[in-house]
Amino acid sequence: MQTVLITGSSRGLGYEFTRQYLAQNAQVIATCRNISSANKLHLLKQKYDKKLTIISLDVAQEDSIKEAYNLVNKSFSHVDILINNAGMGYRKSFQELTIDDLTNVYLTNAIAPLIVTRTFLPLLVKSKRPLIANITSQLGSITLQKGEFSGIGSVDYNASKAALNMISTILASQLKAQGVIIIIQSPGWASTDMGGNEGAIRLARKPVLNTGV
Repeated sequence: MQTVLITGSSRGLGYEFTRQYLAQNAQVIATCRNISSANKLHLLKQKYDKKLTIISLDVAQEDSIKEAYNLVNKSFSHVDILINNAGMGYRKSFQELTIDDLTNVYLTNAIAPLIVTRTFLPLLVKSKRPLIANITSQLGSITLQKGEFSGIGSVDYNASKAALNMISTILASQLKAQGVIIIIQSPGWASTDMGGNEGAIRLARKPVLNTGV
């Protein structure tokens, strides 16, 4: 049975990852900032009980990441898959963005996956085939921004995903010797709270990540 840890699990893609891995008989550690308001996760807990563990984790707070690691380390011998899914973005023009806006988005979308990966690495390397999936976006592609995606998206979100792509590529090279596989996964435009109602992917109908493991 695989042990899967997912950040940002209370809604959207994170919730769907959680639901689908549970359906595949995985042991899932679902993390989110506010457990008390994670109603959909609590409904899944009623259905899957022992296969689902819900843990509080604010990826923008290093102390919260360390605390979450300590809790997981007490109950699990290893983690097979880490999905760095938690993300955010402001729908603002570059004229409206503040330094705090940009800092929050970069911290959540690019820096947090690095810190979460580093913190949980001791549990990942105990897996027979450790996998880290960093959820990115095609909007982070500089090439596409020069072409078919020209002018689409926002400075804060697009640039933070470009940074995540670079971080992921470097980590993949540096962790290869430890047997850790890192993939950068763009699930497409999904219909979520963050993506809006016009997304082409309806999460109840279509898988958003197939890791092949």
